[in-house]
Amino acid sequence: MSVSNQQLTSDAGKILQLIEKLSATTDSIELQIIINNHLKTLTNASYVFLVPLLPPNNEGLIQVINDKILEKEVRFLVSSSDIHKITLKNANLNNGDCDIGELEKHFCPVVEEVVERYDNTLIYCIRNPQLVVSRSKSKNTSNTALLVCIAGTEEQRKPFELLVQETCKYSVGHLLTAVELYEEKRVRGQCQNLLRVAKHMLGKIGDLGELLKGVMQEAKNLTNAERCSLFLIDDNGELVSKVFDGNDSSEEIKIEMGKGIAGYVAQTGKLLNIRNAYNHPLFYKGVDEATGFKTKNLLCFPICGGEEEGVIGVAQLCNKLDGYHFDKCDEETATAFSVYCGISIMHALVHRQVQKAEARYKLSQELLLYHMKVPDVDIQSLLSDTTPLPDFSSFNFCPRSVNDHTSIRISLKMFENLNFCKKFHIRRNKLARFILTVQKGYRDTPYHNWDHAFSVAHFAYCLLYNLKLTERGFLSPLQGLSFLIAGFCHDLDHRGMSNSYMAQTGSPLARLYSSEGSVNERHHLSQAICILNDSSSKILDGLTTEEFKECIDYLRNLILDTDLANHFRKLNDIKTLTSENITTEENRALLMSLLITSCDLNDQVKTWETVHTVAELVYAEFFAQGDLEKQMGLRPDIMNDRQKACIPRLQIEFLDSVIFPTFQILAQIFPETSAFLSQITLNRNQWAQLVTKEHKEHNRLEDY
Repeated sequence: MSVSNQQLTSDAGKILQLIEKLSATTDSIELQIIINNHLKTLTNASYVFLVPLLPPNNEGLIQVINDKILEKEVRFLVSSSDIHKITLKNANLNNGDCDIGELEKHFCPVVEEVVERYDNTLIYCIRNPQLVVSRSKSKNTSNTALLVCIAGTEEQRKPFELLVQETCKYSVGHLLTAVELYEEKRVRGQCQNLLRVAKHMLGKIGDLGELLKGVMQEAKNLTNAERCSLFLIDDNGELVSKVFDGNDSSEEIKIEMGKGIAGYVAQTGKLLNIRNAYNHPLFYKGVDEATGFKTKNLLCFPICGGEEEGVIGVAQLCNKLDGYHFDKCDEETATAFSVYCGISIMHALVHRQVQKAEARYKLSQELLLYHMKVPDVDIQSLLSDTTPLPDFSSFNFCPRSVNDHTSIRISLKMFENLNFCKKFHIRRNKLARFILTVQKGYRDTPYHNWDHAFSVAHFAYCLLYNLKLTERGFLSPLQGLSFLIAGFCHDLDHRGMSNSYMAQTGSPLARLYSSEGSVNERHHLSQAICILNDSSSKILDGLTTEEFKECIDYLRNLILDTDLANHFRKLNDIKTLTSENITTEENRALLMSLLITSCDLNDQVKTWETVHTVAELVYAEFFAQGDLEKQMGLRPDIMNDRQKACIPRLQIEFLDSVIFPTFQILAQIFPETSAFLSQITLNRNQWAQLVTKEHKEHNRLEDY
């Protein structure tokens, strides 16, 4: 190949033709073809190609040889060869500032990768004038922006230099702008691919195993790797994988934290791009020897679950299929991909924990129902008993005066007297089993037990029966049924501890329900729904689907409203109720809240004997809780402290602040209940007498 003197002379016509062709396109590939062909014509070289240097990624890019577009572009780290010396020495073409021969020697593997017939390659380093200004602002910015590679001999180096310099004078700025545009489009396309992948992965969070396989397949597709292995960090801090190299493994593969490449990446959280696996000190050859697989290069990156969780796993890609090795683009893809992996895997792990919790909860409910199972003989005994019952339809009847067997028989009769069995097709044997199961669902606590549940349900029955709430249109029949059921179920499985205690001590119920509030009440509701859904005690199976949902909604609101905190939140609205305005849907809901609260507090409108006995039971629970709080180093409220509590004073305060205002509203709507206010006053006087008696006794002891 010889270059004539004419070729070495600047040809204005050819330069104009070159500029005209360059101005016709902004595509970086087309521009490279134009420049390559121009230089190839001038030099008669067997090949010419350009290598734009990308400062942000510190890498070189090869896309075109002569006018042939490579099937797969080649990216290589600039810092991995002596090209880096050129960028640091600020070389302009071949001015003797660096050893071009050494550069070409280290650049040979890259050239051999892209050139079919390899000859000696002359390399020219082109400075980007635009970067000269920016270099003063950043010490890390290089003036070199382009390598021009031409097949030729040392004798041709100097003649070719003039041609390269003349050509790049008019083309380098335009080309590098196009390359920047190409890079922006590539990154945008990469982001779109990652979003598609993320959408695909998030669709698999319900199955962790399928998600992990999907993660590996997507990682292989994005980087075009031969194999991928995925490890998650277990509770012992070890890397564990049941899916290795894309295949299911019957045995878990474990790697200690910090051991090997995967262990190092997991421990440090740093990505590793290894070009020659066997030359790396962390690489373990044993896996290749055992499997017969030959690992050439590796890209291993961490998967993070967020700032708090840190590294939760590691993905390891083996053998780049369409390139010399994993390049900077693969590193960027892997780094971005790991974010989506972390999000998907964390969601899948949480989803699996929720599934396990739901399964455990279901099993515990099944176990609970098993131990609450009522023998058939008890059902038969209950249904066959024809012993006359006392008159229980009056508010004056004391539900605490009868034994359990009688209370259950009365409970059955309540549903029948209100015509609920006939109207809602409730079978008598299922109703009997339901009531007996509910009774078994109450614990043997001093106050929140079956006696209390029966008392509340009885008062609900009396309100429905005596005030004719459904007949007069104050409540619908379905609301009436829900109201009576809520009376029986409102304290199911109560443990004798308050909501504040549950939250303060971090009890299992609090961990389950504290975010929603009303911890105890939500548990009671859950237990009630569990019993109502059991086939043997499903008294609502005569309802339509819509009626059943409606009934459960009423039941939910009623049971949650037995939390006095909820009652006080609604109190101002409840005070606006009158007998004329309670037929609207909103006011009916407020009325039901008032009614269930009245039922829950009904012991306070009974005779003094009942009131005094119930107070002893209530404070037995309060004091037991206070004793536990003291043992835990907590300071109990006065009402829970047996050393400080004055029961008569506390009861008077309770009557004045809660009981009387509640029943006063009830009496305003239903004057038939005004007698309750008189009884509350009588009971308050009894407590006041005890306060006076205690005060006199206290003074006597002080005088003594």
